[in-house]
Amino acid sequence: MKGMITMNEPQVWTLIGVFGATMIGLLTFVTQSFNRTISAKFDAVASEFKSVGSRCDAMESRFDLIDARFDVMDARFDVVDSRFDEVDRRFGRLEKQVNNLEDDVRAISKKGVS
Repeated sequence: MKGMITMNEPQVWTLIGVFGATMIGLLTFVTQSFNRTISAKFDAVASEFKSVGSRCDAMESRFDLIDARFDVMDARFDVVDSRFDEVDRRFGRLEKQVNNLEDDVRAISKKGVS
């Protein structure tokens, strides 16, 4: 076999070296691209979480405002409730006076009849 190149010739080893260097370079390029893509995606996810956190903070401040409004309403209802208690006491006294008045009218009418 006269025209074949054997493994001990420099051209073969040069081609093997070029192929190996190309494969290592390609692997390095793919790895770097993958790392950059993953880093960019993680940065995007982190920024989304930050925006969600800021939205949650805004909602929390709104809920604090609503809680303050409810506290004001509770105070107003407490005032109204105390007024209703006072009205209830007055009606209780009025009811006693009406009952006493009814007893007085009965007593007067018995005296007038006898």
